[in-house]
Amino acid sequence: MARRVIPDAVKTFLVPFFVLLIAVPVTLLAIGPVATWASTLISHACLTVYQFNPTIAGVLLGGCWQLLVMFGLHWGLVPLEMTNLSAQGFDPILVLTFAASFAQTGVCLALTLQTKNQKTRSIGIPAVISSIFGITEPAIYGLSLPRKRPFMLSCIAAAAGGGILGFFGSAAYMVSGLGIFGIPAMLNPKTGLAWDFYGVLIAISVAFVLGFTLQYIFGRRFVDTVPEETSVSPTTNESTVQSPAVS
Repeated sequence: MARRVIPDAVKTFLVPFFVLLIAVPVTLLAIGPVATWASTLISHACLTVYQFNPTIAGVLLGGCWQLLVMFGLHWGLVPLEMTNLSAQGFDPILVLTFAASFAQTGVCLALTLQTKNQKTRSIGIPAVISSIFGITEPAIYGLSLPRKRPFMLSCIAAAAGGGILGFFGSAAYMVSGLGIFGIPAMLNPKTGLAWDFYGVLIAISVAFVLGFTLQYIFGRRFVDTVPEETSVSPTTNESTVQSPAVS
């Protein structure tokens, strides 16, 4: 709208100015509070469901985690994690999302192996490598999300991993990153190698293998349906959130 109204001679300066003049107040007065309320509501809902049944909470939170990250609603769980770590020394809630990045890795690895498009493969190989270390934005926004079906398959695999984490009562004992760097944070300093830690290893393995298998079987025909030029650009940085933090 601003580009159509403002003369070409001053577009470079005035278009950004008026866009910010409108967008900043709207964000602060409307979008910001709504997002904060929604995040708080999600945080309370997750805690309530976890108290009812940790496995169900893991399935729901694990499956929806990547969607929450896309809309920035995942930040509502970070204060809950900090509160749990301060009050009881561990957090059993945000850890339920830990398998999501491994599910995404499995899906994108299968997609990369399936594609015959060299450009897709050139994106897929570094995206898979970075997602192993917890940076899943290239995999999500460059590969799975534009093709839709692979992204949905990754959510299914993440839900399975989250359910396993909830079933084993896994928890995080410190704030950490994503991917393989986050695994040590799940090790209980008092009990060491116990079933809650083994549950983490089982969950991320299942999420990875299931994501790979689902994509290989059900996502094959969606591999080369979207040109890379139309890939979605990332709007949030999942890697800055401990996941028990993914991209």
